[in-house]
Amino acid sequence: MHCNGEVSMMKRVISNPTDQVRASFDALDDVIRAWWSTDVVTADDPRRAAVESIAMPFPYVAGAAPSSPDWYTTMFNWDAYFSNLALLVHGRHDLVRNAIENYLFMVKRFGYMPNGNEVALATRSQIPLFPDSIWRYVQLTGDDELLARAYPLLVQEYTEYWLAPHHATPTGLVTNRDLGDPTLDPRLSAEAETGLDWTTQFDGDITQTTPVLTNCALVVYAETLAAMARRLGLSPGIRESFVEQAASRAALIQQYCWSEERGQYLDYNFVTGRHVSIVGATSYWALWAGVATSSQAARMADALPQLLEPHGLATTQASRPDPTLFALPYEDLQWTYPAGWPPLHIMACWGLDRYGFADESREIASRIVSTIERNYASTGQLYEKYNVVDGSFMLPNSRYGTITLHGWTSATVVLLGRRVFEDKTIDETLAAVRLP
Repeated sequence: MHCNGEVSMMKRVISNPTDQVRASFDALDDVIRAWWSTDVVTADDPRRAAVESIAMPFPYVAGAAPSSPDWYTTMFNWDAYFSNLALLVHGRHDLVRNAIENYLFMVKRFGYMPNGNEVALATRSQIPLFPDSIWRYVQLTGDDELLARAYPLLVQEYTEYWLAPHHATPTGLVTNRDLGDPTLDPRLSAEAETGLDWTTQFDGDITQTTPVLTNCALVVYAETLAAMARRLGLSPGIRESFVEQAASRAALIQQYCWSEERGQYLDYNFVTGRHVSIVGATSYWALWAGVATSSQAARMADALPQLLEPHGLATTQASRPDPTLFALPYEDLQWTYPAGWPPLHIMACWGLDRYGFADESREIASRIVSTIERNYASTGQLYEKYNVVDGSFMLPNSRYGTITLHGWTSATVVLLGRRVFEDKTIDETLAAVRLP
């Protein structure tokens, strides 16, 4: 193991799971497999009356659990990506196809997939992870007709929305910005475009930063478009253009976001010329996107104790910065220590495994899966986020409280449970998916 002694000392029994613990995972995995059908939302679902909904053509899986608030019947942009991965593992290719068709419908209408299918969320998008699941679906099914329809729409979203002037910065990397939400401070609406609504991570103003997670997602987006262009038989020049864009962005992430002093990738403030003050779990997206060098990845593995707590990976390091920097009180900054959010565990484990840090990946996976399972055993529920310091679902900074949630929490069990109990990386799990 490459981490220092602090991580090793915090190992728990889940790192060497017993048959009983494995049986508990298998049982929950089966429950989640059955939940997908009951998690489906249709355009005429009466729960959608609570929001000004944007009707989409196909039923879709939402994060809503039976006791979730009505608005979690929305198809959120990046939430849907994590659900798609788990749906592929569970053989629900029909529901993945539905989500893809809805995504393309929204891009055709708006030029991008909004934050979610609500009028109030249509002034911004969200981190563009979803196209990766389209490519995985096409590779699995051989549905080149779908690919031919999807490709030009994805090129439009990538070039005309994500590379548009409102996202541009002097560094050549992008920032996050909203196109005019009348209900929120522009700093907050821009932060919502990352999905991290709200956090201490950007020192109060994301519009002055080049976020690691956004730019890493765009590296993968460009690589995905290159792979799609090749499958479609487009000219080598088109394919190479996207490859070059991905490489150029990766080099800029290296230049601006790597902190040699702190051994982490950090969001860069292009106004002050300094990195943000707080390390976040999104640093590990640089490993998922293949941006880091092997030596940088090793330093990041060694730096895990900054974020790794007894029950999972904290969203940010333990810090309570100057409250005058933020538009909201600390209690509303829910993507902040001691909260651990399931999707950030997926991305960190995925990235660490891609650089060969299997022990670290297993340790992170074992802690969050154990936390989710233990709380499920006592409540019968999965939750949107967890307190990774005390292992509960109660948090001092939970904004609207900790709600029950399937969606990406279900996906975390499906993907990281297999990391713990079958010793399969996420890449290996997804590569093993076959059509029925």
